[in-house]
Amino acid sequence: MHDDPTDSIDPLDDIVRELLLERTANLDAKRLAAFIDGWGSLLRLLDRTNLLLPGAPEPLTEALQAVVGRIRESQARVLDDDDDV
Repeated sequence: MHDDPTDSIDPLDDIVRELLLERTANLDAKRLAAFIDGWGSLLRLLDRTNLLLPGAPEPLTEALQAVVGRIRESQARVLDDDDDV
């Protein structure tokens, strides 16, 4: 994990770590595959702001895209951090 206090730690990483790693730790292969597929599908759905919020003001769609981007960045950090353990 993050042993160095100078590391830039995003609080979102704890949530993503809990959702991706801790909640999936005891799942069998079939349930794990379904969970991962669902996680990826949700992020892909959220990427489609034009379908989720048709006619929404641009600042709102940009904000949603920024949130999805933060989640994807956090996911990459968490999964990379887990590989280092």
